[in-house]
Amino acid sequence: MSDIVTHTERLIIRRAQITDAEFIFELLNQPSFIDNIADKQIRTLADARKYIESAFLTPYDSRAPSPYIVTLNDGTAIGICGLYQRPYLAFPDLGYAFLDRYCAKGNAFEAADALLRFVHQCGKYKALGAITAPNNLASNKLLNKLNFVLVGTLELAPDMGPTNLYVNLLCD
Repeated sequence: MSDIVTHTERLIIRRAQITDAEFIFELLNQPSFIDNIADKQIRTLADARKYIESAFLTPYDSRAPSPYIVTLNDGTAIGICGLYQRPYLAFPDLGYAFLDRYCAKGNAFEAADALLRFVHQCGKYKALGAITAPNNLASNKLLNKLNFVLVGTLELAPDMGPTNLYVNLLCD
């Protein structure tokens, strides 16, 4: 079975591997990741390997909504894009993050659009969600471009402010 889930002219979206630990370590420790998503407490390569096992490989094994690694056609890992099943949502949500040096180049849109087309073709889900911080203007704009509609806000934790909730109805 191929590790490639889908691809575009410039990008490959593939399953993660334990050998992606250095990339995951770098991505999850970027200030932009910590500020816009969370501090996942990945402090060592061993932590990164454990994170890959729990956040990527376990969902693959259970056929659950899963994140994937986004690479350039030459194999350079530049980001992650995939689906996550949050306990507070009735449907999976789209999540993505890219190394800062690959942002503002259309990579997030291209990867997310390809993944959404793949998910739509599979026919497994009727709707997808997405959550973002209200002040994350780039992600809010991207979700609008991907035909997600802002339906309200959630409070994920008492010490956090409101989080935008978007929905995309995967209709023909």
